[in-house]
Amino acid sequence: MTSFEQMLLDKGYIKYVLNCKIMKYEIAEGHELSSMGNIDHRYFHKTDTNILNKIANGDSVMDKITNDDRKNEITFGLHERGKPPTLIHPRPRIEIKKIKDNKEVLEREWYDDSMNVVLLHTAYDEILKAMFDRSIILKFDFTTDY
Repeated sequence: MTSFEQMLLDKGYIKYVLNCKIMKYEIAEGHELSSMGNIDHRYFHKTDTNILNKIANGDSVMDKITNDDRKNEITFGLHERGKPPTLIHPRPRIEIKKIKDNKEVLEREWYDDSMNVVLLHTAYDEILKAMFDRSIILKFDFTTDY
C-alpha cells in the first residue's frame, strides 16, 4: 500500500475491489495488486452513504449503481504497462514542462509518470483537493534541471 492510499484510509475512505466477474464492489481484503488479478482498488468516503448503501445491498454497476453514484470514487492501481501503481481516477490537472529530445514539451495528467511526479512532490491534501476542483492545475517546470 502506498502512503497516498494510507492517507485516504486515515481520512475515512473505505477500500473496495470491483469484482468484474459479477460487476459488484466488495470490501478489499488485504492489499494485492497484480496484472493477473486485481489491478486496482476503489475508495469511497465513509460519508458517501448513497453509494455505500448500494454496495451494502449488493447492487451492480451494470444496473442500479449509476455514474452519478460513483462521482466521488477514487481509483488507485496499475494503469500503464511497466509502471508502478498510481492514482488512476480522478487525476488532478497537471502540467509538467520538461526537455525531451532537445525540445521543451508540456506533459499533462494522462501519463502515469506525470501523476507520479505529483505524488512525489505535492502534499497529499493538495492533491486530494485538486482531484475534485478542476480550477486547480498542479504545475512543475523541469526545463532547468536538464
